[in-house]
Amino acid sequence: MGVPIQTLAISSAALREVDLVGVFRYANTYPEGISLASSAECPDLSKLVTHTFKGLDSADKAFGMAGKTKDEEGKLVLKVVIQN
Repeated sequence: MGVPIQTLAISSAALREVDLVGVFRYANTYPEGISLASSAECPDLSKLVTHTFKGLDSADKAFGMAGKTKDEEGKLVLKVVIQN
């Protein structure tokens, strides 16, 4: 999500004729996502979980991992799950 205040070089964007578009990526997607996940045509979503942590005691480590793009081994961090 980044920081609350973003600084953009508007003059650089204008000189390069770059279009800046703001998008809220989750708007109106939940009903469609729930429908897909509950259908027979749903792909195996378990493959999206890249890292699993056991117990709430490991929540700090899990949230730390979720804030990264790659782990210590260079593997992509996509979805982090904390299990009981």
